[in-house]
Amino acid sequence: MITSLNTGSRKHALRWVGACVRSASIRYNSSDLENRLNKEAIKYGFFKNDNDWENQGVPSNLPFEKRRHSETFGQLVRSDNLAREDKLNDGGINVIAKDLGEDEVTDSPYRNKDGSFKQGENTEESRISPETLLGRIEHRTTELPQEIATAVNNHILRLTEPDRLREKVAILFRDMTREQIQHTPEAPIDCDAHIAAFFLQDYSNVRQVLLELQKRVGAENFKPRHILDIGYGPSTGIVALNEVMGDDFFPETKDSLIVSKNNFEMKKRAKIILSRQVNEIQAEAAHDEVMDEKAVTEELHEEEQEFSEDESDYVGPVDTSQITLKTKLRDTLPSTKSYDLIIVNQALLSRVYNFPRDVDDNLHEILKLLSPGGHLVLVERGNALGFETIARARQVMLRPESYEGENGKIPRPYVKGSTFKPQKNLKGSSNNEGNQNIVSEFEQEIIDKYGEVDENELAMDFENPEEYEVSPLEPETKTKSSFNEPSPSQGLIDYHLSVVAPCPHHGRCPLQLGDPSYYKIPSHKHRFNFCSFDKKVMRPTFTTELKKGKRLALPWDTFAEDGFGLDKIPRKKLKALEGSGRSGSNNIESGSYSYLIMERSNNNEETLKKIETARECKSADYFDHDPTNKWPRIISNPTKVKNNVKLHVCSPSQNIEIWSVPKSMGKQHYYDARKANKGDLWALGRKSVVVKNRVSEGTIEKLDFLAKSQKKKFLKDESKKQWKKLISASESDFVDPSIQLADELATSLEQSKKYKVQGKRAKYSVNPTLYDGK
Repeated sequence: MITSLNTGSRKHALRWVGACVRSASIRYNSSDLENRLNKEAIKYGFFKNDNDWENQGVPSNLPFEKRRHSETFGQLVRSDNLAREDKLNDGGINVIAKDLGEDEVTDSPYRNKDGSFKQGENTEESRISPETLLGRIEHRTTELPQEIATAVNNHILRLTEPDRLREKVAILFRDMTREQIQHTPEAPIDCDAHIAAFFLQDYSNVRQVLLELQKRVGAENFKPRHILDIGYGPSTGIVALNEVMGDDFFPETKDSLIVSKNNFEMKKRAKIILSRQVNEIQAEAAHDEVMDEKAVTEELHEEEQEFSEDESDYVGPVDTSQITLKTKLRDTLPSTKSYDLIIVNQALLSRVYNFPRDVDDNLHEILKLLSPGGHLVLVERGNALGFETIARARQVMLRPESYEGENGKIPRPYVKGSTFKPQKNLKGSSNNEGNQNIVSEFEQEIIDKYGEVDENELAMDFENPEEYEVSPLEPETKTKSSFNEPSPSQGLIDYHLSVVAPCPHHGRCPLQLGDPSYYKIPSHKHRFNFCSFDKKVMRPTFTTELKKGKRLALPWDTFAEDGFGLDKIPRKKLKALEGSGRSGSNNIESGSYSYLIMERSNNNEETLKKIETARECKSADYFDHDPTNKWPRIISNPTKVKNNVKLHVCSPSQNIEIWSVPKSMGKQHYYDARKANKGDLWALGRKSVVVKNRVSEGTIEKLDFLAKSQKKKFLKDESKKQWKKLISASESDFVDPSIQLADELATSLEQSKKYKVQGKRAKYSVNPTLYDGK
């Protein structure tokens, strides 16, 4: 314990010492103490207890008192050298910088001579092998741009009453948990609730998938010129693509289809969000050959900065009719356009009971618009229904059951989208020859019986050849420009699709069951897994403010009738929640998603012949030279045990396997395996493998039987409830709830003191308590 000569109380002294610790510097008000510090011979005195301090003993010259050993840990003590150099009370921080020699910098095998990393952006990425780094996906936490977060908060969500918005969002979360599918928002409050509930995670998921597509194709090759986004939200795919490509991204066409019968309200909100991105600002100079792209970008940045400074404090509605964007917001799919990038965000399936018909029909309409060399990105929720939707779309495009013996990622023909459609003979050639022989024998039998048939007998009664002038047909002169001339690739299917990510093969999906209802069977002993991935995203202000209060801050009772069970929460718990926000929460949330990235091959003659040759050889080595297409995908978080790492992967052998990477494989292999994460590609092999069994056909039949039985039981229980209500002897079962509620309100009003007093003042002739309704 120390004090200056001018300290008046113990409390003031303690506050003074605390301030000194925070600022890491000591200042003394006593000039006498400063003079003594400047002397060469310094005597230190310590207070052993609080009584000595109260008796105004001589204080210590050290910043802190030397007390018991247990209380000295972590305290800052200044040395005699600082006191002799008159630097004991210096408020500045002296940093001793060490000049690293050239040998010390170049000793690290992971850094260049200038100290920068040889690969990667941090220490962990610099230490892993180049193959592991190539197979990695983006694991950093996503953050929504501040301009977009502010626009959503100030111009969309703050215009709605918070309690009503939280109620709508809670209903959306409950329905998503029960039905696992998004519904079309139409009313203004529904659009606001949809943005508040789903926009943040949808943006993070789509951005993550687009980043992987950019990495697999190559940043220099990924430059789409015609883009189409399809979804329920405010053009979430376009917003994510603009952030991935940067401010210098000015494609020729950007269309966004907001799926809804009445999408006017969501269009207005999409305009507000998109207008906060630089590459959405309409600028004629962007395509001017005189001005370069850097000058255009700088000009747009200046305009956006001026606009943000003026509008940052404004809270209220925005006149969206005055906003012009590069993106065209559409109501229907175009019929004549083609796109080289199509993003479908949770829009393949509109109704659960229409699975898989909705998926097939919507996918066929979308694939009509994909141009050769283009990419199709499908993103769904990371639940059982979302995975089965993605798996069904994959099955429709690849048809793995028709190519059982094929290995590798050879592009598969999509016959529906091809210009030339091969025709299959319903009968074999031997049967055709037999039929022709039967016809010829029957014809000879008729000729032998009735004689030969001439042309006059075959002519109709009204036909008279003499009345008509018959001229022979002239042979057609074929020109080079004639459309009847066969093309070099005529007879070949010119529409082929292949998987970019996440699947390492084109075979049957080992996790696909074929029906989402199988996952909801409670009486089955197995718990089925599905392929989904996670992404963390930073919560902006509007999300942290939204998830407060009893509806979104407390756990729900999912077995309650309304799905919330808020009426059963004790008052004491609700009172403790008042004013505390959302206790135990953090500013990061994680969303799960399932996805599929498809690529359409070019339909030139050379590419089509390569595909046919690779299919004849049943090997993709002739066509595909990318090594990442043969690497397995990690589908769950690695299990780390002592000196061993187990990776659950989807392998190129079309199976789910558990790969063991022990320490004996090598230091680099073991280090990379410990740093691997869910969603990465694994390139360094394994020492041992365990192949997981697929769901057998017999199990599928049992699941189908149990699903139908469960559906029948549910319908039977509902029918029993209805019949019980109809044949019930209780009068209350036939009373309309609205009438009953009105009667209760009227009774409570009549019994109130205020009603009786006002009745007496009005001099009513009938006493309401004695009135029997006559």
